[in-house]
Amino acid sequence: MAKFALLHGAKENSGDFLIRDAAKSLLINVGGIDEEELLMVDVVRENVPNSVMDEISDTKAAFLAGGPGYQPDFYPGVYPSMKDLLDATTVVPLGPGWKGIDEDKYTFTVESTKLLQRIAEQDQVPYLGARDIPTVRVLRKHGVAAELTGCPAWYYPDGFPPSRVFDPPSQINEIIVSSPPQNSTKYMIQYYILIQNLLEKYPGSVITCAFHRGEHKNAHIPIIGYPWEKATWAANTSAILYKYISKIGKENDRIKIFDASQSADYINRYSKADLHVGYRVHGHIPALAAGIPSFLLQIDGRGFGVSESLETPGDVSARQGIYRPISDVMESISNSISNAYSDFESVDENRMHAYENMTSLISPIL
Repeated sequence: MAKFALLHGAKENSGDFLIRDAAKSLLINVGGIDEEELLMVDVVRENVPNSVMDEISDTKAAFLAGGPGYQPDFYPGVYPSMKDLLDATTVVPLGPGWKGIDEDKYTFTVESTKLLQRIAEQDQVPYLGARDIPTVRVLRKHGVAAELTGCPAWYYPDGFPPSRVFDPPSQINEIIVSSPPQNSTKYMIQYYILIQNLLEKYPGSVITCAFHRGEHKNAHIPIIGYPWEKATWAANTSAILYKYISKIGKENDRIKIFDASQSADYINRYSKADLHVGYRVHGHIPALAAGIPSFLLQIDGRGFGVSESLETPGDVSARQGIYRPISDVMESISNSISNAYSDFESVDENRMHAYENMTSLISPIL
């Protein structure tokens, strides 16, 4: 019988699988929990079946792995079974985050606020874990106790506690470029221009294009526009981009394509690269955890939040038109190389500080 439950949202995006696997590793290594004692349950936009809820009710606690779960419609939108979960056992959020742009205007529904406060008022939960500093501020603004714990992925596969020392590359042989959102024409164009700039600037390197949601074969199914920025046509731009990069990769052996979806195994590919540039927060994080320089093109609060929390000043906003972000990130990379990557020196220290909060959150439950 399972002693604990691990609540996650791993479906397709490799980042969600990384969060799930990192949380599991964290509980096993820090909490001394055996893997067979963990009940894995997908709870994101899923109603937990009664039979599974019965199993959860027999556990000591349910750990909520992470992801952008602290959304305005936290309950019942993101976690439709959260009320029942709280009735069944103690729920411990390890490191979810917000998903927005403007902190001042960010608010939760009345139902969501009540559930968040209820989680924070549990006897064994000193505070809600938050994956970045903006999330901490947003939760506290709504009267919910929160501390920066970081995302579980901050510590995976680096060790417990994190032991990796930043070791910049002596030369750049491979650059991994993580893909933009799947429904924005702007970012599709921006991504292609970024690839061309990197090819020109670093002629001795291979450019590996990593698609965290995979190929997206259904390129022409109408979709909802990316939050805060409507796509200019109803098509899955990631599928279009994947197809185009595959085509030019056949003509240029310096361009590789990598389907990173469906598991956390993609981090092994990241750890072998010399540099990461791109849009995926969960491309940025495993690169940094592996001691690799990483430059994030921030799309929303998830990107802004991780940059502020880890203090990676080479990151830039991707929202300022098409061309300016490319110019900014190329300049950031050049400056960082010129300064021997000294702007990454605080990353490991910031991870350790958050890790201490993470272990303090977990310890009372075990």
